[in-house]
Amino acid sequence: MKTPAYQYWPMTPGNHLISQLDRECWERLGRFQMRTVLSIGPPDISHIYQKETLKLAWAHPYLMHVIQTITAIHDRYLYSSPKSRQTITEAYHWSRAATLFNQKLSAPVESFDRDAVWATAVLLCSTLFSSVEASDPEEAWPLKRPESSDLEWLRMLCGKMVIWDLTDPLRPDSAFHALADIHASWDLSSTGSELESIPPAFIQLCGLENPSTACNNPYRAPMRALAPLLHIECNQSTVPNFLSFICGLQPDFKRLLEQKDPRALLVLAYWYAKICQSLWWTVRRANLECQATCLYLERYHPSETAIQEMLYYPKMRCGLVA
Repeated sequence: MKTPAYQYWPMTPGNHLISQLDRECWERLGRFQMRTVLSIGPPDISHIYQKETLKLAWAHPYLMHVIQTITAIHDRYLYSSPKSRQTITEAYHWSRAATLFNQKLSAPVESFDRDAVWATAVLLCSTLFSSVEASDPEEAWPLKRPESSDLEWLRMLCGKMVIWDLTDPLRPDSAFHALADIHASWDLSSTGSELESIPPAFIQLCGLENPSTACNNPYRAPMRALAPLLHIECNQSTVPNFLSFICGLQPDFKRLLEQKDPRALLVLAYWYAKICQSLWWTVRRANLECQATCLYLERYHPSETAIQEMLYYPKMRCGLVA
């Protein structure tokens, strides 16, 4: 009989977490280590997290709980109905992860904790984005009734950069220092002149024709960041480019999204459209909220002819039109 892989994982002798794990938790750890952690981002990065994350989790319960959460969500994605709801297991581990992580961040982060805090932030972003309770567009933002949790995933992705600065995962003594060479090889910046790569329809719609006013235009930076993404597919290797778009959004544009400004919503719909057929943890929210955004713009801004014409692409990508 083959020995389970998890029996070879490094553990802290006498760690109290071991006694708290039931058989299902152990099996979930196995699926995280051999499947889920390898499915979140580019392969070269995923292998680094595969090597280091579980070792850190034995000494940091908030990380252990988020591992359990994201693996349970991945299980549901693979084996349940697309309209399935959050399970008791997911809710429990998510609640414990959030509570313990908030407690950790409420005090100065010690050197011992920095790598675990960073790994938790990474997994929490994917967990939050993948966890959506809506089963149809009418229940999804921006169509649904406003709640304080609306766009929480966006705030979390942007907040991850604060955690990056706090923990410095590229520092020489970090468990994730190997990421340094990978990050150095990335080019996530937009290229070309101000208007060169932006689709003409967006230039006109967002008022970007006049260079003298473009620097004060809240749509300028998001459109320059989005334009190169329109020419590539989102997959495991390119997903950092698409996440970089969200992390780089400025406060003025995020306020427009919160206010459901139609032009900002159209920009976001195009971003959703690019990621809605890619990684398992992006497809459900991206599809539902892309559909909801398109329907919202059709329902509440029917007189915006240019917007209505530009909706065809996101509607096609998210399945609203054949």
